Amino acid sequence: MPAQSPHNTVADVLAYQKANPGKMTLSSSGNGASDHLTVELVWLLTGTSGVHVPYKGGAPAIADLLGGQVDASFQNVNAVIQHIRGGKLRALAVTGAKRSAVLPEVPTLDESGLQGLTVYSWQGVAAPKGLSAGVKQKIHAELVAALNDPQVKQTFADIGLEVVGNTPEQFAEFQRKEYERWQEVITVGKITAD
Repeated sequence: MPAQSPHNTVADVLAYQKANPGKMTLSSSGNGASDHLTVELVWLLTGTSGVHVPYKGGAPAIADLLGGQVDASFQNVNAVIQHIRGGKLRALAVTGAKRSAVLPEVPTLDESGLQGLTVYSWQGVAAPKGLSAGVKQKIHAELVAALNDPQVKQTFADIGLEVVGNTPEQFAEFQRKEYERWQEVITVGKITAD
């Protein structure tokens, strides 16, 4: 939220949206982007609504959030941490299962009363289909070792990113579950990507 927003908690936002359906504006980096889907998931699970304002990328969405042209946005912590620390934005909650190490005073959505609404922005590494098991195993081992290097891990942690480095099978299962969840949001919300 912009620092000048009258909303100080997730409960404030939900109460406002329930009393003023379709009025609060929420920016995203574009139609079908993860921040857009997160907004739609919240609306779906809470029975609230607002106005989705898609931008062509995260930077303009954040710029208009900072300027107060939009009311709120879901953003990756690494993209807005400097604005939160600088007092220009107010973080109401984080979407992970636990509090962010870089924003320990900010509750999770679960702690804020929105149970079951854990959302992660994640990245993964993919290789061509049919890659030999030996090569796949070697690439995986080297990537996990690099990601777990203390300096690399700390660099990521400093900007609010958490290294997972699980197995290819665990990642495939995670992707499958994510696909199922977001497919429902996309179908119900009739969402198309830009």
